[in-house]
Amino acid sequence: MSSIKKSVKRRKRKRHYKTGIHHSPKCSVPIRYRSGWELIVAKTLDSNPDVISYEYESIQIPYVTAGKHHDYYPDFIITYKSGKRVIVEVKRQDKVANRVVVAKAAAARRWITEQNNGWTYEIWTDAVVEAFKKILDIKNNT
Repeated sequence: MSSIKKSVKRRKRKRHYKTGIHHSPKCSVPIRYRSGWELIVAKTLDSNPDVISYEYESIQIPYVTAGKHHDYYPDFIITYKSGKRVIVEVKRQDKVANRVVVAKAAAARRWITEQNNGWTYEIWTDAVVEAFKKILDIKNNT
């Protein structure tokens, strides 16, 4: 008697990210955001008077993971009135410890040290973005 294996098709779960183009007075080129969170961050930076300008995915940082070479394009580079510059990655809190995310963060910090530019690197999690969203909602309702 032969056994019959049933073929089970697995459906890939489609992720529905909010994508689009954002035109900012503080960014020299339109932003092609790939998530609603990136859009919230861009709008927050637009409304923050301490932010002079920002860039979106404007630098390429090499990194290695699992023995393979990759390029990392951090989400934002923000320039504040104080002169402070920050590289920001927007990431869900549950992804922060992911080995690729950790490798990218380490590469960005190394790049900052090598450039000796005094910049800092931050990961803004969903909690930060949700706080930004609440502030934007309050501003829009007043």
